[in-house]
Amino acid sequence: MKARKILIVDKDPVARQQLADFFEESNYHVDTTASAAFVVAHIIKKNQPIILLGNSFEEKISPAEVVSLLRECNKELNIILISDENSPEMLRKVREKGIFYHSLKPHTREDNEELLSVVECAVGDLGTALT
Repeated sequence: MKARKILIVDKDPVARQQLADFFEESNYHVDTTASAAFVVAHIIKKNQPIILLGNSFEEKISPAEVVSLLRECNKELNIILISDENSPEMLRKVREKGIFYHSLKPHTREDNEELLSVVECAVGDLGTALT
């Protein structure tokens, strides 16, 4: 049964689909989008505990701005930023806004397994936050 939910947000359709396939195989219920506006609306309407957030969206909005908006909607949300961008300024901004973890984009099966471990930690973090 796919009880665990994850939302993947990235403008790149290939990367989004590869992550979705991997997490579906790992028994997650996966939703995907390229739109920052959709993810904000989705968070307002549904209980979505974990977001895998890329660094580009259909709209011209920075990851730090998206994280800030998501935090306003749900303070308990675990946001994992997936980005190959190494800009110290961008990383500092998203960390200040409150991400759970920053990961480089996965390129191999081992990278996916590492990302799965991070997501499992976030799921565990949710369990302790709810008790």
